[in-house]
Amino acid sequence: MRKFILTTAMATSLLISGIANAAPSNQYVATDADTFWSISQKFNVPLADLIANNPNVNQQNIYAGVVINLPVKAAIKQSWEVKADAIIATGMKQLGTPYVFGGSTPYVAFDCSGFVQYAFNQHGFNLLHSSVLLSQLGTPVDKSDLRKGDLVFLQGTYTSGVSHVGIYLGNNKILQAGTMGTREVKISTFFGTPYYDAHYWGARRLIN
Repeated sequence: MRKFILTTAMATSLLISGIANAAPSNQYVATDADTFWSISQKFNVPLADLIANNPNVNQQNIYAGVVINLPVKAAIKQSWEVKADAIIATGMKQLGTPYVFGGSTPYVAFDCSGFVQYAFNQHGFNLLHSSVLLSQLGTPVDKSDLRKGDLVFLQGTYTSGVSHVGIYLGNNKILQAGTMGTREVKISTFFGTPYYDAHYWGARRLIN
């Protein structure tokens, strides 16, 4: 009997080990407590890359058993990247918050500049609630040089001149409180979307 129990235990151990070894090294099975942000921190990979690697995963509905595709592990983050990830993580917590013109209250309502102001000011910035004023800060960035955390601006959307701002995530995605489609804080594909292409004004870098 003792030999049988030992053999069964060893077989079980080998079976579990075999399953673990068979799991792809570039995938992670989520738990109910996970978010894209927590997974990016756990594996030290850029948040924007993680999102881009999982286009079919609902960012607001990650639950136990969801398979997450991991990007290639990043090198040690530079200081600007740490700041950008922290700001983006704060903004991501507001996904689904309704868009209301003039809104600046987390989990209640945001407009575009109120959202950017909130996300940045939680991390040591002192931004004003105005897309026009935000477009005058930092340094200009060519769209070919955009990196996560940069601010992108639209013009002529409801008034002349700069009239909208969002946070660039990388991989041609922006985090914004927007009105095109659903009126809420959301992630949108940027260049290649006719409306955004037609109204694009430029970008500014505030994170160094």
